[in-house]
Amino acid sequence: MKLIFTLLLLFFTFGLQAQENNSFYKSSSFQLDAGSIQINEENLMPKVHHGLYYGLKYGHSKQKKNITTFHIGLGFSRLKTAYEDLSPSANVQLQGDFRYLFEMIQKNNFTYHLGPEAGLVYDLSYFPNWDESHLYWVSNLALGIRNRFNYQVNARQSLVVDLGFSLFSLFSRPELDRLYKIDDISIGGILENLHSNFQGGTINKSVFLSIQAEYQFHTGENITQAICYAYDFNRVKSKEGFPFLENVHKIGLKMYF
Repeated sequence: MKLIFTLLLLFFTFGLQAQENNSFYKSSSFQLDAGSIQINEENLMPKVHHGLYYGLKYGHSKQKKNITTFHIGLGFSRLKTAYEDLSPSANVQLQGDFRYLFEMIQKNNFTYHLGPEAGLVYDLSYFPNWDESHLYWVSNLALGIRNRFNYQVNARQSLVVDLGFSLFSLFSRPELDRLYKIDDISIGGILENLHSNFQGGTINKSVFLSIQAEYQFHTGENITQAICYAYDFNRVKSKEGFPFLENVHKIGLKMYF
């Protein structure tokens, strides 16, 4: 734990000392995603639910020598197991993250940034064929490291690859043996569940891995578009109960403005 916070402090200190006096470059972005998702909610059953994933994300970034970035996104999926013909189950995700990345290497057309990241995820699922009385969730506030590689192909095109992983998390999972036969599905009841039973842990309890790649191309003086691919992996294991596993592959279209 001390090592994690020491690393984060060193990143911030290095970045503050490295600031320059040139003007900031600001941009915002919207992104539409589609892909596939697999969820293994072992508190329910040791079977994989899979389906199509749809997502919408907004981002804002500010760059000098270092980069400050904020994202918020919403995802939705219909799920089924191999034993179901239709997709009666559903998954909803609300995601947000904040990153501060320091320029570590700048050579010719290549730039490498590294820095801390904080991410918040609400992941809520409902499986009516298997448990019509309860909701299943993962709420996760994670601190981690983000790497960003940028290669400028030419004046109008670039390739960007991001790699991030969690180091410490505060997370909430449903209890294995529930006190109530039926969950409160009102807005207040759902919010209460999402913020209940919090635990902390490092990668032995909760690990999140994110790999993103995008090919950017300029289409106007102030507009850049990108074709994106992302892979997210999430595993959470509380003190009691069984693990939650999630794999998401996404292809997206992004517009910067």
